[in-house]
Order: sequence, then structure tokens, then C-alpha cells
Amino acid sequence: MPSTLAMLVLVPALSWVICSDLLYRRIHNTLILTLIALWLALPLMALLGQGPWAALQQGQIVHEVSGSLTGAVLVLLVGYGLFSLGRVGAGDVKLMAVMCLWIDCDDLMAFLIVTALAGGMLALALPALTLVENACAQGWLKLGLRYPRLNIPVPTVLTAERPQGIPYGLAIASGAFYTLLFPIHS
Repeated sequence: MPSTLAMLVLVPALSWVICSDLLYRRIHNTLILTLIALWLALPLMALLGQGPWAALQQGQIVHEVSGSLTGAVLVLLVGYGLFSLGRVGAGDVKLMAVMCLWIDCDDLMAFLIVTALAGGMLALALPALTLVENACAQGWLKLGLRYPRLNIPVPTVLTAERPQGIPYGLAIASGAFYTLLFPIHS
């Protein structure tokens, strides 16, 4: 996967994931479906001789697609098991699976390892992360009060039902950015 196109798509998407997960502990299905649709366009464009995969031969395109799909399905299956046990959120599982599509199939293991390490670091820094969440949520709330036409809902991290645990979208975004910026297989 050429990192330029991936970064053009993923930087704004993952930035939104980070904000949404920090403030609301929610990763929107619309974003997940949009990322899937954009990824599906890559092999279709390549078959028409367009896009970043246009220079690849048909066998290379099949290798990329099959490797990415296999990784995504495996992550989805394992993630569903973890979701069923209450260990992770459904949005986190879906985001991990979609990121497996966008990450080069030869770099999937590095992505999973870096994401797990980032999640561990977030767990260790949970008290500091809570302070960052509260500060961001207060700023977001002030923005909503200053501009009421934006209809910004109160961040759930400021409500009585404050979600527990780690906003794992931040770890997933960190793993994706690291893997795209420093691919093992160039």
C-alpha cells in the first residue's frame, strides 16, 4: 500500500477516531464503512489501470487483497471473542479489522504488535490519560457553549456514566500511524 494515499485517507479518519474515542468512547460505523468503501476502490481502480496499485500485476493485487482480507477476518474473529467476553468494544474490533485492510499485508504483524504495545502504554498512563481526557472534554464543552448552533453533545467522559477502561482507538491509531510511517517491508 503506497503510504501517501493511505496517509491522505487515514490521517483525518484516525484523528477523528482519537477525538471521538477520547471524548465519547465511540467509533462511528459510518467512518468504518467509509474506510471499507475507499479500500475496496483500490483493487477496482487497479483493474482499470488507475490508482496507486495500477503498476501492480494481477497476481500482486490478488496477494495484497487476499493477505489483507485474511488478516482482517482473523482480527475480526478474535476481536469478536474478546468483545463477547467484555474485554474490548465493538468499535475497536471493527477499526482494527479495517486497519488490517489498509496496512500492507506484510506489515500486519508489526501493526498488531505496535498497537498492543501502545495499548499497554495507555494502561500504564491511565491516570494521566484521564487528566488529558477531562481537559479535552472541558475544552470541547466550552466550544459547544460558545457556539450553540454546532449542537455539540456533552462528552460522556464528563457525565455520571463515565466509561471505564482505555480508549483503545488511540492505541489502534498509534499502531496504524507507526506502521504506515515505518513499514518493515518497503
